[in-house]
Amino acid sequence: MASVIDSFSEAISEDKFLLKVCIYSIPVYFCAKFFLKGSMGLFTFYGTLTAVLIFGLITSGINSVRTNKKEVLTLNPIRLLDCIVRSLFVLVPQGLLFGFIGYLIISFIQIPVDIPHFQLIFEIIVWVLLGAIVFTAYLSFAKYLNIAQGFRYGAIIESCMDVFVNLLFYIPQVLIANVIFVGPVAYLFTFFNVPLTEWGFVAYSSAIFVLNISMFANYFAQSAFEHIRGTNAEYKDHSQIDLVKDVHENDEVR
Repeated sequence: MASVIDSFSEAISEDKFLLKVCIYSIPVYFCAKFFLKGSMGLFTFYGTLTAVLIFGLITSGINSVRTNKKEVLTLNPIRLLDCIVRSLFVLVPQGLLFGFIGYLIISFIQIPVDIPHFQLIFEIIVWVLLGAIVFTAYLSFAKYLNIAQGFRYGAIIESCMDVFVNLLFYIPQVLIANVIFVGPVAYLFTFFNVPLTEWGFVAYSSAIFVLNISMFANYFAQSAFEHIRGTNAEYKDHSQIDLVKDVHENDEVR
């Protein structure tokens, strides 16, 4: 199973990691400063652009990990743009389709149970399940940036709950990891009576945020490999052991 430790070790060992952290933490830093200053207009504008950049980095990173490339965070703007555009061809139709399905379900199905908030709980479950399908479709596509793979509904629906559960296990792991990364530094700033809104802490937190992006890409790539069924050729590329064949060959040797 994919783990936060594996994704962290892979993230920090990639080529030019520190350079990439410095470059990509700049827009994150300015977005954080705009938010802290209350400049919500600037925060919304630059935050949207930064979110698109982060989305492209994660998509590119998933593909890089799955295809055994040495980099996770790319410095190639053309590759980033290509990843973003291709992702839209998968996520926009999927979002519209399953958004419409979700709307129909919660509009026409009313649970006749007199329990407080039961209908709300039902609606949350519906959106979580449909969201898991869309997210799994995204991971299926991102493996090889193949748009058709994002519409393999048989494999996607079969794998979506495993992917969702795997994501749930990752959330507490990454929260604990970030407490370890940020907690001691925050304590030092507080100990010396330096506000956490000072540029030094914001810059450090921005760098950790970029580290998280790389970790997400690694973890999602591992999750896609482990839980989304692919072709035999995909697994041969990753030296998967054929246990049946291996046992047969051992018997012949004996």
